[in-house]
Amino acid sequence: MDEVYDFGVILQKLRKEKGFTQEQLARLIHKESSIISRYEKGLQNPTFETVKEFAAIFNVSMDYLAGMEKHSNISTFGMNPEQIAITKNLIEAFRKKNISTFQKMSAEHYQIIGKIAVELSK
Repeated sequence: MDEVYDFGVILQKLRKEKGFTQEQLARLIHKESSIISRYEKGLQNPTFETVKEFAAIFNVSMDYLAGMEKHSNISTFGMNPEQIAITKNLIEAFRKKNISTFQKMSAEHYQIIGKIAVELSK
């Protein structure tokens, strides 16, 4: 049976996966915390611009937020071509569970991955 679209359910799931409180998420979009509760309960729908902000915060497409896409995307926005290539290789290796892909990576690639990991942990 197909899941019924419910923006509030999707938003709450993403928020909890990221470990955000409603107040923290509201601050990120420059709104009062009560608005997140209203979105999650289906009492109010966000504007197009707000949905775009949520898509950027949670690194998902607007189609995902609309319930039209059943998986999330990994955005490469702001990455240089080398970082994009490394990311694609890592994703493919995880899909295939191909350890040899990791063994073929250069020391420079590992340094870039390390820098990305450090930035993500901040």
